Amino acid sequence: MSITTLDLMNARVDLADVLSWRVAQTPRFISLFNPPRSNGNAAPRVATNTEHFWLEGVDAPKTKAFTSYSYDAATQTGAFAVASSVGWQVGDLCHILGDSRAMRIASVGPAQISLVHVPESNGSIDLATYSATSGGTIVFDSRPIQEGSSAGEDFFMQSDAASNFTQIFRGDVELTGTAAAIRQAGMENDVSTQLQRAVDAIIRRMNAALVFGVKTRRTAATPGALGGLYYFGRQEDGLGRPQSGAPALTMNKLNQAAQDVLDAGCTPDVIVCGTGQAQVISTFMASQVQVGEGSRRAGRFVDTFVTSAGGATLRVVVEPSIPDGDVWVCDSRGFALLPLATRALRTEPATTPGVDGSKAIVIGEYTAEFKNAKQALCLISGLQPSALALA
Repeated sequence: MSITTLDLMNARVDLADVLSWRVAQTPRFISLFNPPRSNGNAAPRVATNTEHFWLEGVDAPKTKAFTSYSYDAATQTGAFAVASSVGWQVGDLCHILGDSRAMRIASVGPAQISLVHVPESNGSIDLATYSATSGGTIVFDSRPIQEGSSAGEDFFMQSDAASNFTQIFRGDVELTGTAAAIRQAGMENDVSTQLQRAVDAIIRRMNAALVFGVKTRRTAATPGALGGLYYFGRQEDGLGRPQSGAPALTMNKLNQAAQDVLDAGCTPDVIVCGTGQAQVISTFMASQVQVGEGSRRAGRFVDTFVTSAGGATLRVVVEPSIPDGDVWVCDSRGFALLPLATRALRTEPATTPGVDGSKAIVIGEYTAEFKNAKQALCLISGLQPSALALA
């Protein structure tokens, strides 16, 4: 990118591609977001309002909690008391959470589901002797359809909506006439270098907003701000595993958090943590690291963790600003960084006539999507400080 002082004085320079390229090279939380490139084959997605809405879309496993159970020997059915049986029909196949024995729905009432055994199915539960003093969960498996029928399972799901506000990010680039005239100052008097530094500074500000930002509506007195990981990930009814007694991070705790995300209908793919807890992960995974005889590289950093939760592969992303007692397990597929329409990162000329030098504003307005945050983000908090764990 070659830019002269004349460009800064008279032209608007699009920096959207520069931002996209620099974000991809940044080993921070922001690298999980994908700012749209202006020269892509498809039109990049943009926010069309300062409050950007999106539809949630989690297809969580279909389950039904029951509070009590009784058995009818005459009909050989087990009756499960539920809050509502809406969406469940006679003939549906299901099982009781924790056991593999297949059941078929024999009858459905407003607040009751009655099940019978499927012949020759495997499992340990016998409805005649089964007891559930504290309740449990029925898990829907499938709805067999008769050949030639018009019956089917309704997969339509009315999605919830969530939103985030846009935030303006701005930096100034200035080059005096004297600095531009000097030929022995390395790259300090090169406008391209100054612009790249400005973009890197804005990326750092964006990264901090994506982690700690609080969603704020613009008013006459308060500028709009985007919400970040802690804002969306710590919502009421969201996932979380707060620890008591400050235990050390373990492989089991990561597996449990990954299972929570999986059970909620998302697919965990990243662990986001600070440098200290990243070292803890590398330490308890050290026995899994193998160095071949011909290897020229060796170390203790583990950047991939395979969970016991369905074999999900999680990439470890180190974000130094994450508090040392926190570790996030996330499904990053719902992350997106979007500019407000026509407000992608760019330069605007700002040189005042008569001033000895040239000046430009680097400015852009962006928002972030955290789709399905209540199901995709699980915070393990209250962990032992990494220094103690490593000691």
